Amino acid sequence: MPVDGVAGNVEGLAQFTRALARIGANGLRDGVKEANYEVADKLTDAARSKAAGLSRQQKAAAESLRATKTQNYAAVRLGSARKPYALGAEFGAKKRTRRGVLARGFRRWRGNAFSGWAGGPGYFLHPAIRENGPELIEEYMRRIDAISQEAFPE
Repeated sequence: MPVDGVAGNVEGLAQFTRALARIGANGLRDGVKEANYEVADKLTDAARSKAAGLSRQQKAAAESLRATKTQNYAAVRLGSARKPYALGAEFGAKKRTRRGVLARGFRRWRGNAFSGWAGGPGYFLHPAIRENGPELIEEYMRRIDAISQEAFPE
């Protein structure tokens, strides 16, 4: 399963869910949707735990993390109208004030480009992806395999 950026791309998942729809397997489609959500939700929990040991700002920003529930992909969203600083809390800031202090109390810039599983950007979400991503992908694939066996028993 190739990994593009921070997204794990499950080749054929969209075709698989369409096949389930054609055979009238609503329960199985719901199983895929639930597997998507559970993996994304576990990642948000891991990121919140990581943020809990950081600054108040980062902990508050991590509260805006939410897993999305779709049939074709799993996603984690960060930020909200009430927490517009969430991306700054995750990635840091480059801009400094006249006194040389980083803007809005952010930590120093850590980038926003995923550079693989070994290292890269972020303070809480991306480190949680790096630490838990491979394990969550394996768990997800086990769930998809089980669903496949139900849909196509032969």
